[in-house]
Amino acid sequence: MKAFIYLLQVSACSGIFYSFYFLFLRRLTFFTLNRWYLLGTLILSFVIPTLSFEVDTVQPSPIMQPVMYVQQMQALPVEAPVATETNAVESPFNWIGALYWAYVAIAVVSVIHFALALFNFYRRLHGQNLMQIGQVRVLKADKKQGNSSFLNVIFVNDDELEPAEVQQIIAHELLHIKLLHSADRLLARLAQVALWFNPFVYLYMRSIEENHEFEVDRLAAKDDEKGMYAQLLFKLAVSGRGYLFHSFSKVPLKKRLAMLFNKPTSNMKRIIYLLALPMVVLSCLAFANLKDGQDKKVSAITGLEQLGPHPLVLINGKQYNDDILYKISNKCVNGTGIYRPTVTSKQYQKYGNKVKDGVVEIRVLGKITYMTPLEHENLVLEAAVPKSQFYARIKQKTADGKLLDKIIINIPKGGAMSSSEIKPTDKAVFIVEGKAYPEADVNKVEEILKSKKASSWSVGSVNANQHWGTEDISSYNVYFNILLADDNSTGKGNISGAINSDGADTLKYRQKLKETKEQKKDREKGRQKFAEFLKSDEYKQKQEAIAAVKGKVSAFKVLGIVDTNAVFSGKFTAVRVQHGNYQYLVGSKLLNDDILNSKLQPGDEIEIKVKTILFFRGGPLIIQPETVSKGGVELFRAPAEPAPNYAFLYEANKVRFADGKLSSVEKYANGKWKSAVILAPNGSKIKVNIKPSAPAFENIAIGEEVRFRFVHEVKTGNDYVVNDWVSLTKGYMGYGTINPEYFYKFYEKV
Repeated sequence: MKAFIYLLQVSACSGIFYSFYFLFLRRLTFFTLNRWYLLGTLILSFVIPTLSFEVDTVQPSPIMQPVMYVQQMQALPVEAPVATETNAVESPFNWIGALYWAYVAIAVVSVIHFALALFNFYRRLHGQNLMQIGQVRVLKADKKQGNSSFLNVIFVNDDELEPAEVQQIIAHELLHIKLLHSADRLLARLAQVALWFNPFVYLYMRSIEENHEFEVDRLAAKDDEKGMYAQLLFKLAVSGRGYLFHSFSKVPLKKRLAMLFNKPTSNMKRIIYLLALPMVVLSCLAFANLKDGQDKKVSAITGLEQLGPHPLVLINGKQYNDDILYKISNKCVNGTGIYRPTVTSKQYQKYGNKVKDGVVEIRVLGKITYMTPLEHENLVLEAAVPKSQFYARIKQKTADGKLLDKIIINIPKGGAMSSSEIKPTDKAVFIVEGKAYPEADVNKVEEILKSKKASSWSVGSVNANQHWGTEDISSYNVYFNILLADDNSTGKGNISGAINSDGADTLKYRQKLKETKEQKKDREKGRQKFAEFLKSDEYKQKQEAIAAVKGKVSAFKVLGIVDTNAVFSGKFTAVRVQHGNYQYLVGSKLLNDDILNSKLQPGDEIEIKVKTILFFRGGPLIIQPETVSKGGVELFRAPAEPAPNYAFLYEANKVRFADGKLSSVEKYANGKWKSAVILAPNGSKIKVNIKPSAPAFENIAIGEEVRFRFVHEVKTGNDYVVNDWVSLTKGYMGYGTINPEYFYKFYEKV
């Protein structure tokens, strides 16, 4: 649709410019000026609709009155329009598609016609060579072709012509070549291909060719030779041979003779060309993209800057055109989800190429409503705040004429946060790593965040008698909580639920199992798919998202509530939250049952201490929280896990494995281990006896967590003795130090 609008704007511009030429310039004998006017305005017609001009409206200083995101829009007395089923992408006939293919079909025909003309020129290059004038070739033309020129080639039919007449024709065509008239014609023909439906582009072509002939006639015919030159024109025109046709066009003889004998226009009339300047300005105002503050493209949905120009939009699971993102009101939005490219989740695969620019999922309560002019105005003000400005307290308009304040904070090293609407007398407090700073010390907060990167942040309302650690913040109305990244933090780390570099050898070996060929084939296929997943962009993105929050207390924004029956085999309700650019599900059933409906609502800022994160290919990241807090008040703490009642578990190949701690080590005289004791999860002790010829155990210290694999244990009371050990691993990933005597009995190389 945008392409059609552009072509119509180009056509309108060309119509305006040509009308000016037709009314004021075509009778003037300033042929060179006319030539450049026609070429220049034809090019301008294509350029003007692509121009963008920012028209700034006068606003109060953003330092004192900057802008904010409005979370609770005020409704006007006029009823807001309601979206109906017609808003969805449903249409019985695609008229836009039909027009597109009709345009393309005729444009292709025009291209073919143009290509045939060029081919005809190329074919004529094989004609008889009459002479060479510098770089210009003069070729023999037949009676049907007539006399013409194109690029640096002249075609002359010298039959029945006197030598003087041939000389005059060649001189005429040489002027066309010298003045580069072929370039003008090529440009005009290309414009015809693109604008075949525009009548003005054909008038442009005719006028350009006429002006070429007028210009050359005036130069070729000297004052004392005009009569003879006119006789030659008349003679050739009567004969019908078109000897002086320039390229593929014909200019009426009457016009050429009139222009040849017209008295040159007075130089004073050159001022008429200056009148074209205001016409160009008016065309820019009419057809260029003027961006006024009231017409800026803004959305109540945050995070769209992470996506491409045309993301897939799903509202309550139904597809909508992406322009609804800039129309929908925040009042009806219950939750949002932003999925930046490249989207790999299985649930979006059915949409194909539509997800190339990302996905926006919106959950609404009731029917869709559109933003009012007041809502749009407030969003425009928010967009006007420079991203480089750290702090801004602004005025927000309400439907009843009141002015409320909002505070916006742009984090120096990326990110932003904002308050809801507050009274002008309300006070804000900034909490950085547990220390409170009043609004008057906002510059100190900015300096801290410039020197140290913020890892997470949140915004909320202050409750009565509220304390934040040792800080009493009860005298404030709104808080901004900021946590800083560790100085040694790289943003990356080992990730629960994923294979990291320490576990790379788990991909080199597999368990030996008694399987049929089909079972082995299926297992190998699954292993290959998993290996491919580890190399995929999805896995890398999930690694980044997990590393950003795992084991930390981080700020999250509640986006909404989702039903997971489309993703998991077992249905349950989860909370969708966002931290930075990443989204997660909070998957604790206890949290959902006790906290979700009563204390967590979309838009809330909460702090979560992430215990672990689960994920799988094509699925979401599922946080298992240790604690959940809101405004400094703890809402949830995970119950202590009961101690396991087992000492070890079994792998499919019957190898035992125990996850515990290295309790003690006895060594030989040479320093190698003679025996070691692993403290199992249930308190049992597993003693392993190690032969002198066994491999050395390195980089494992007493007290560290290990995974111990073994067979043939002997139980004595609650404890065990093992002589046949398989491997001992620092941590839980990979196989670590292996015992060749037993390891290859139970495992094989992939």
